Amino acid sequence: MNILVAYATNSGGTAEAAQIVTDTLTTQSHTVTLKRITDVNPDALSTFDVILFGSPSWDYKDQEGVPHEDFIAFMEKMKGKTMSKPFAIFGLGDRSYPHFCGAVEHLEAFVKTIGGTLVGPSLRIDGFYTKPGNRETVQKWAQQIIR
Repeated sequence: MNILVAYATNSGGTAEAAQIVTDTLTTQSHTVTLKRITDVNPDALSTFDVILFGSPSWDYKDQEGVPHEDFIAFMEKMKGKTMSKPFAIFGLGDRSYPHFCGAVEHLEAFVKTIGGTLVGPSLRIDGFYTKPGNRETVQKWAQQIIR
């Protein structure tokens, strides 16, 4: 399969998780393109079989638990477009905030809005750098999400 892993990152955690997803899917003989969401042309999405989005959750313009601002800009560019493709979502967050991994819910709603289909349960990662086993959790999710 030809897969796009598109992400936004703030402190580098989501970029690292996106790289783990990419490496895992590549070892399963998939062709995987890894890009920051700012480098994704909405019209080019149609060239991929499956699209994975990854974003941290954060406070943007006094709204807590939303995707990274780069994803917000991308979603604006996608207004009025449809993309009936399979998608998967992963997000990084911190359980100490009221809206843990809120970006995941926003991205899931976005996928539905553009006519996409979620291929499985989204991954919500708590404290990516601080919790042991998070790398393995990301690998396991990536192995199972594309079958």
